[in-house]
Amino acid sequence: MAREEGEFAVGVEDASEKQAREGRSVFLPWLLFYLVCLAGIIGLTWLAPVVPLDPWISNEAAPALGVFLIPFASFLVPVFCIRRVPHRQRKLAWQLLLPLVIGSVLGFVAQGAGEDSALKERGRWVEAKVVAVENDNSNKTRQCTLRKPNGQKVAPELKEGDGCEDGVGRGEVVRVRYDPEGVASPDGESWKPGSYGVAIAVLGTVFVGFGMWGSMRMSRQEQ
Repeated sequence: MAREEGEFAVGVEDASEKQAREGRSVFLPWLLFYLVCLAGIIGLTWLAPVVPLDPWISNEAAPALGVFLIPFASFLVPVFCIRRVPHRQRKLAWQLLLPLVIGSVLGFVAQGAGEDSALKERGRWVEAKVVAVENDNSNKTRQCTLRKPNGQKVAPELKEGDGCEDGVGRGEVVRVRYDPEGVASPDGESWKPGSYGVAIAVLGTVFVGFGMWGSMRMSRQEQ
């Protein structure tokens, strides 16, 4: 009887050690994966307006990757990398939904931080004339097309919330802070550099933390 109890205790201890080893073996890969995703989101969305590249890259490709594709990948990879469990028997960890949402929010926040940094470093003040207003009588965001006194267009358009409000009409002159490279969006006379550090740090911590939590739970289905 004592021998059987000893063998059982040894078996339980071996199983616990094996489970701990398997947990450590998947912890580091998932941590590295989410840190790379985090760096990709912040790097692409922040650098897009800061480093003036081709407008298609800065205004479309980089934000699309940082705001949509990488957060979506942070959700899909843990779900589909499990191969030992059939798809119908897999249980989705709800924690993985948070990185999908938080990653997109983080991308928008980092993009705003990048645009503020770009306007602070190379932005210029100008008295520009409103030559056209888009979406004036619709539910879409209003956009004002501006031209400088020399006739040169200010790119991109001034958006509602940044100075193109309901009271601003065609022919009016507005004072804006704009990017000579045409990458960062212009802002109105009330523009001041914002503070994004705390928000990015909190969102980044939540992104990695919940991603790790959900991925570890999904990985246990293979064990």
